[in-house]
Amino acid sequence: MSLRSASFFINMEERNNSTAAWFLFDFQNETSTANSEEVKLSSQIFPSFLLAALILCAVFGNACVVAAIALERNLQNVGNYLIGSLAVTDLMVSVLVLPMAALYQVLNRWALGQVPCDIFISLDVLCCTSSILHLCAIALDRYWAITEPIEYMKKRTPRRAAVLISVTWFVGFSISVPPMLIMRSQPSSKAEDIANPEQCIISRDPWYTIYSTFGAFYIPLILMLVLYGRIFKAARFRIRRTVRKTDKKKVSDSCLGLSPTLFHKRTNGDPSKSWKRSVKPKPTLCVNGAVKHAEDGESLEIIEVHSNSKNNLPLPNTPKSEPLFESRHDKNMEAKRKMAMARERKTVKTLGIIMGTFIFCWLPFFIVALVMPFCQSCQMPKWLEDVINWLGYSNSLLNPIIYAYFNKDFQSAFKKIIKCHYFKT
Repeated sequence: MSLRSASFFINMEERNNSTAAWFLFDFQNETSTANSEEVKLSSQIFPSFLLAALILCAVFGNACVVAAIALERNLQNVGNYLIGSLAVTDLMVSVLVLPMAALYQVLNRWALGQVPCDIFISLDVLCCTSSILHLCAIALDRYWAITEPIEYMKKRTPRRAAVLISVTWFVGFSISVPPMLIMRSQPSSKAEDIANPEQCIISRDPWYTIYSTFGAFYIPLILMLVLYGRIFKAARFRIRRTVRKTDKKKVSDSCLGLSPTLFHKRTNGDPSKSWKRSVKPKPTLCVNGAVKHAEDGESLEIIEVHSNSKNNLPLPNTPKSEPLFESRHDKNMEAKRKMAMARERKTVKTLGIIMGTFIFCWLPFFIVALVMPFCQSCQMPKWLEDVINWLGYSNSLLNPIIYAYFNKDFQSAFKKIIKCHYFKT
């Protein structure tokens, strides 16, 4: 073999080794890419199922509320019309907004184009704002009903409910659609869309941020806090006034008719000769508290409940008196007080759940929405941003539970719907 042939074989061997190394590197690269895609896919499975379950539950819950009000006549009143409109709004959030938000969340990029992005943002702001404002309308309706029960019952008509519902949608529309259309036409916004085609985010213009966040959340939050605070005070006052009226009623029920009867009057003479018999009609004697009497009607003892003093009208040789109204009256009053305290606790619990859920779901989102446009250096973990976004969306799932499912009339209607009672008749 010549030197030239030997060098040829050496070059061929080196070329084969380099080719094998390249194939090995390419195989390892493809394997690592496949593994990373598998890890990425597996990490998306659980969030996908979780978001799908949230969306389906929200659709089912709000649809049941709408169906219950439509089918059950007992639920067709002004207060429930507002709850039904809230359910329709949350149903729109669940059907029109949440599927696109879930797709954006799972893919981690916007893949539907710019026009669907504009529609998605407008629907998101419109429906979520209207949902929040519906909560204000419900609070306002309850405030009028409890503070002006007689006058407001005359004004509480379906037309008034329609006006409140129209106002919520008008305000939501004014916050979402026109500003978005105006700001999207600006060159800076178009340039940002071209530079980031895989992002779909709401405008972070400072003035629009203040306008939208205060109109959609902060002003309604303050209004709801004031209204529910006054509702609690009014409810507590009415509960305690009912107890006081019961006290007075029990006292008036303890009045004794002493006319006509034998009435003894003592003079300053000898006790054995100082009692005179009279048959003159006397006015009814009302006792502020409990009454005790002796056998044969010979003695009367009046106990002042509030001052704990006793005014006795004794007679000679009077046997020991026995209680007539005291024990039963005290027991009834204690039961009434316990019932009043239980009603107060229930009122506090109900209002706490309503406001607590609303604040828990939406306050983190609107704090971030207000702060981030003014803090360019602020950074937030992606997972925390996602949790805050979906915490706000979850309010559409919780609203029907809070406003409808705790109501016994709604519970009865839901059972009928599940058993297909309305379709059998």
